[in-house]
Amino acid sequence: MERETGDGYLRRVAAFIRANDKGLAEAGYARRRRPQRRHSAGYLSLNPVGWFSGGGGGSPSPTRPVVFTVDTHHLFYILMRLEAIGLDVGSLDVTVDNPSKPMHYTHIDIRPASDKSDTLSLTSLRSTLTTVSGLSLGASWWTKAEPHTIDSELTYIYSSFTKLPALSIRAPGPKVIQEVADDPPCHNAVPLDVFKNLQTLECTDVDPRTLLGWDRLADGLCSLTIKRSGVEDVSDIFIGAVLDDQAHRDGTSKDDRRRQIPRRQRSFPSTPLPASVPEEGSPVTEYSLLPSPGSALNSYKWSLLRYLSLADNALTFLPTEPLPYLVSLTHLDLSSNLLVSVPHGLSVLHNLISLNLADNMIDSVLGIYTKLGQVLHMNLSRNRLESICGLERLMGLERVDLRFNQIDESAEIGRLATLPNIAEVWIEGNPLTEIEDNYRVACFNLFHTEGKSITLDGSPPSLMEKMNLPPLPPAQMSPTRTVGASSPLMIPLGGTSKDATVPDALDVGSPSRTASSVPSGGGGRQRKRRAVKHTTQDQIREGQVYRARIEALRSDMGEGWLKVFSQSHVSSPAAS
Repeated sequence: MERETGDGYLRRVAAFIRANDKGLAEAGYARRRRPQRRHSAGYLSLNPVGWFSGGGGGSPSPTRPVVFTVDTHHLFYILMRLEAIGLDVGSLDVTVDNPSKPMHYTHIDIRPASDKSDTLSLTSLRSTLTTVSGLSLGASWWTKAEPHTIDSELTYIYSSFTKLPALSIRAPGPKVIQEVADDPPCHNAVPLDVFKNLQTLECTDVDPRTLLGWDRLADGLCSLTIKRSGVEDVSDIFIGAVLDDQAHRDGTSKDDRRRQIPRRQRSFPSTPLPASVPEEGSPVTEYSLLPSPGSALNSYKWSLLRYLSLADNALTFLPTEPLPYLVSLTHLDLSSNLLVSVPHGLSVLHNLISLNLADNMIDSVLGIYTKLGQVLHMNLSRNRLESICGLERLMGLERVDLRFNQIDESAEIGRLATLPNIAEVWIEGNPLTEIEDNYRVACFNLFHTEGKSITLDGSPPSLMEKMNLPPLPPAQMSPTRTVGASSPLMIPLGGTSKDATVPDALDVGSPSRTASSVPSGGGGRQRKRRAVKHTTQDQIREGQVYRARIEALRSDMGEGWLKVFSQSHVSSPAAS
C-alpha cells in the first residue's frame, strides 16, 4: 500500500480545488449544454484573428467540466478532520452490516509483524485530532512560513464541498492515509450531508447503502449513476435508504448507530412473455405502480431526477415500486445487466426519451409498446433478439441500435420502415450481414420504398448503393373530371351562361354526337379517342348553336315542342 500523510493529502486536495474551481462549478447537470456558436464559418474565413483564437473573436474558450472524484477511505478521513474543527458533517458513528461491497482496500501484508501497541485506534485518532485542532501554534513552531494553515485549508475544503455540483465516489484503493492505515474505517457509513448543492452523483464499486443522506439527495439530484454496486433490488436505495436516513435524522429510528442491509437470496425472477398481444383499440392491462400503504415516501422525492444509470449491476429485474417517483426521467440506462425481457412498468415514465437495454439477455420485444411510451432512442444491442416484432409500433422512435443480435434477414429490419420519424438504424454484427451479400442495399430499399432516408450503421447509402436502388413508382394521382373529356357539354335550358355544358340526353342533334352514333368498325376506338380530348372552343360554339335551335323550337311550337323534337329526331338521318 502507498501511504500519505493526512496533512499532505489535505493540502493537495485544497490545491486541486483552487486550480480547478471553475471546472468544478461547470460539472453540474444543468450546465451540461452545447456551447452556442457565435459566428458562422464565413465570418471565420474572413477574420484571420479567429484562426488563432478558436473562432471566439477573442472570447475565452468554454471551461471544461471537472468532476471531483474521491474514494470512501479518503472522504471519510476528510470528514473526520472537518468534524475535529467543529464543522457539522453528519454522523460518523453509524456502522453498516452486510454491505454488498467491501468498505476498505483488502491486501496481504507479508512484512514481519510490528508492534502496534502505539498505534491509535480510529476513536483515539478522532479524539486526538479534536484536541490538536484547538491548539494555537505560533510562528516560532514553524521552520518555514506556510501560506495556509491546516485549519484554513479544512475550512476552504468544507466551503467548497457545500458548493460542489458533482461528485464521484469510488471504492478504496491501495493509496491510504498514514494515520488510519492500520485501523481503517471498515464498517462506518460515510455521510454526505456536507454536499448541500449536489446535482450529479456517481457511485462506482460502492454499495450506495453505505452512504448516508439519501433523504436530502432525493430532493436535489438531477443525475444518478450507480455502477457495480452489488445491489440486487434498487428499491433499497430509492425507497429504503431514503426512509431510513429520514428516520435517523428525525430521531425515530430504532437504532441510530446501525444500518442493517437485508441479505437476500439471489434469484432470477424472469418476466414471462404475454400469451397474446392486444390489438389496436383493445384495453391494455395496467400494472399497479402505486407505492404500498406502508411507504411514507413523499411524492416530491426524486422529482428532479432526469438521468439514471443502473448499468453493470447484475440486475435480474427492475422493481415497479420506485417508478412512480421517477416520472421526470428522460434517460434510463439499464445496460450490462441480466434482464431477460423489457421491464414492466416503464410506461409510467411519461418523459422518457432514451432507453438503453444493451448487453442483456432479452430475446423478444413482443408487446413492448404496452410497456413504453414515446421513446425516441433505444439501444438493444448485444442481446438475443431474432425478431423485432413490436418495435414498429413505437411510433416515436428515431434511432434504434440492434447490433450484435441474432437477426438473420433484412426483411426483419424492414419492420421499422413504417415508423414516421426513423432516421438511424444500427445492425452491425447480426448474422444477416454475413448471410446476405447486399444486405445494405436490401435494407435501404425497404426504407426507400416507404419514402424514408436513413443512415445504416452510421453512414448513408453510398453512390453505388444508390444506383442499385430501384426507382420509386409514380405517385398515384386521382383522375380529375375534365369538361368534355368523357361526356359532352351540358347546357341548362333556362340559363344563359356561355360556359355551360350540354347533357348526354339532349346532345342527340349535335353534329358531333350524330357522327359518333354511326355504327362502324372503328366506333369504339373513336369514342376512346374522344374521351381523352379536352374541351375546345368549337365544341362550346357547337353547343351554343344547338341551344339556339332548341330555344327557337320552343318559341314556335309552344308546349308541344318536346313531342315535335322527338318526332324530328326519329325521322332525321343518323349522320348529317
